[in-house]
Amino acid sequence: AIHGRCAIVLKESASLFPNNLSAYGASGTLHYLVSSKGQVNIVIAKAGGTMQKQMPGKDCSHAQPILQAKLVALSGNLYIVLCTFNGVQIHNASDQRQLIFHHLPADPTKPDEEVFAQGVAGFGTDMIAVGASSGRILIFKKESGTFSLADTLQGHSNPICDISASGKRLFTSDDNGCILVWSHKGDSWDLKTFEGAGSPCSTMAVYKDYVVGGYGSGHIRVFNFVDGSLVTEITAHARWVNAIDVNNNGLLVSVSEDTVVNLWDLKEFSLFHTFSIPNVQLCESSFCRAPTTLLCRDTI
Repeated sequence: AIHGRCAIVLKESASLFPNNLSAYGASGTLHYLVSSKGQVNIVIAKAGGTMQKQMPGKDCSHAQPILQAKLVALSGNLYIVLCTFNGVQIHNASDQRQLIFHHLPADPTKPDEEVFAQGVAGFGTDMIAVGASSGRILIFKKESGTFSLADTLQGHSNPICDISASGKRLFTSDDNGCILVWSHKGDSWDLKTFEGAGSPCSTMAVYKDYVVGGYGSGHIRVFNFVDGSLVTEITAHARWVNAIDVNNNGLLVSVSEDTVVNLWDLKEFSLFHTFSIPNVQLCESSFCRAPTTLLCRDTI
């Protein structure tokens, strides 16, 4: 059975963007990150209680909100990555000091198109991958206590929605539903493509040889990225899938704008449990630390 244990009320409600909850646990401390318009709600939970603080994004506001805030751990250090309409910001999580602000230039041939960053994943021991509205993947490398742009990958023709990483592979999805699998081999990348069907692949998770995509159409699709096959397709939700996550036991959680939380068994490709949280907009779910700890984030 699934039982609710507690709720943390944030100082401000979460913005209704996919993947709007990031969680990281280590040494008895849990960090939660949620974007709210032009700032980030930071929650630090320990055995003695919780502490909340807020961090504004550079040049961000209600009209220019933070699209995604992500906690990334590299070599024992924790960083906060912000995706905005102005570019990419990377901060130290300990003191919120900004390490890099990478501006995304507008395309002069497309003056009416919005420019933004979206999708974040830590990669290897010293790299962070961030997606852009141009379809490019920006690779930032940690060097001498700061970050610099080390590489740019081009494979998508549409804005990036989400990025995941596992081992030496990057998984990227876009607004057309396309998923690319990038395998890092020395100074080069091998590329495998799962074509989209027109609906955005807004969120992804990786489990063993599977990459799982959640789509704006309400579908969940499971691909085997080793042999390139579509393993299964599920009509999972009635509305947009805002987030999915998977734990080490093969339990997949999906949340949607239909207010439903579904838990799926990836070993059997079956529905394990379902429940609804009425009258709220669910924008994220995540397993944190223990495989039985499930976090769901709503906008109320």
